[in-house]
Amino acid sequence: MIKLWSISANTFLQTIRQPVFLVMIMATLGLLVFTMPFSGYTMSTNYSETDLVNLQSLGLSTLRISSLLIAAFSAASVLRREIEDKTALIVITKPVTRSIFVIGKFIGVLAAVGLAYYLCSLVLMMTVRHKVVIARHDDLDWVVITIGLSAVALSVLVTMLGNLWFAWPFTSTAVYAGSVLLTVAMIIIGFVGKGWTLIPFGQGIPAQLVLTLGVMFMASVVFVALAVTASTRLSQTMTLLVCLAIFALGSAHPQIIGQWADTIPVVRGIGWLLPDFSQFYPQDDMTLEGQVPLTLVAWAGLYCVLYTCGILAVGVAIFQTRELESQETSSGAPGLVNFLAWAGRAAAVVGGLAGLTILTVPAMYNATNFLIAGVSIVSAVLGWVLWGAFGFGRRWSWYVVLAGTVIHTIAGVVLLVAPGEWFGMGETATPVLTFTATAVAGAVVGILLLPRTRRHFQFRNA
Repeated sequence: MIKLWSISANTFLQTIRQPVFLVMIMATLGLLVFTMPFSGYTMSTNYSETDLVNLQSLGLSTLRISSLLIAAFSAASVLRREIEDKTALIVITKPVTRSIFVIGKFIGVLAAVGLAYYLCSLVLMMTVRHKVVIARHDDLDWVVITIGLSAVALSVLVTMLGNLWFAWPFTSTAVYAGSVLLTVAMIIIGFVGKGWTLIPFGQGIPAQLVLTLGVMFMASVVFVALAVTASTRLSQTMTLLVCLAIFALGSAHPQIIGQWADTIPVVRGIGWLLPDFSQFYPQDDMTLEGQVPLTLVAWAGLYCVLYTCGILAVGVAIFQTRELESQETSSGAPGLVNFLAWAGRAAAVVGGLAGLTILTVPAMYNATNFLIAGVSIVSAVLGWVLWGAFGFGRRWSWYVVLAGTVIHTIAGVVLLVAPGEWFGMGETATPVLTFTATAVAGAVVGILLLPRTRRHFQFRNA
């Protein structure tokens, strides 16, 4: 437990000391404040209530996306940096197991993301308490404005003086100061009403909002586990791209998976693997009275625990075989080479899934589709091998990719210059599509000819 605590505490400090961590928190706080004037345009006779509902929805959506982005950036930068700088190797050579290392990183990043989520939630509750002011006869809530701005100003002052006099780290000091002072401000606001009168604590802040914030944080827990697991193998850029793709697919899980799962077994399997983030959006399942069902909270909590444990188990398993000593890994490749390698692997996976989809849908059973499925699967396997070798710097893969992209570029230029009908393509080769494909192929050729790329493939005289 001492080792786990040490790794978690160190990861927490590393995360909150990143400048991007503070920048994303400040950007989220600014967006939450600016949602107030944009929430006052509902078309209703009882506009004060509908505007408030709109304000809560916009604030929750902003907080949802922001917390997941903070989780992705934090996990990708902290864990990936330790692997690339060989700090992880130094830690693991001591009596620390790899499973403790991964779990400790998860706990540390989760604690930092939880602190950021807490800060943003306080500001969201302040905006809800203030409500939307759009009509001339609506009064400003000077209690929220005065106390909230005072807390922010004091946080900035403490941070600047602490950094100047005691050399405290600016980012972490700002986070600590903001957490304490905004908490005090929220407590005072909870007891002081709009006219500077004492009120029952929390009046004007719906209790269901607090419950909704708690359920939504479960999505961040799952997302931190996904980001940490991806970081054990992928580069920082690819970790962010994978996390964003999973977030998009997971958020649209009912729409994408639910419509095709019954007819396409491959889609059903993908649905089992992908996280269903809609489980953590309780505002979509509120009752007519605006209540969040407790059964939904219980199921969301159970789903969060099980999926987080499962994805962390995968992360620990794949990190066990990670060769930290080796320099000949795709992580040591230039960023653009890494991006091309993983983009090629992603395309290979998509092609393989397309082939498997054809083979699992009886309505598509015919000779032509079987041929297409076979070609897709074989191409996916060969593509995975090719782009894997490309990421590891195998020289033969450089020649193969260069030849393919050069041929593609020349063919695209010919199609753009000559009418498509000359080649029997008719309307299939639209100018926009052809130009885009040709531009992408040309960009890949340019990347392949860069000196840094050629050095990665051991062209020493580059």
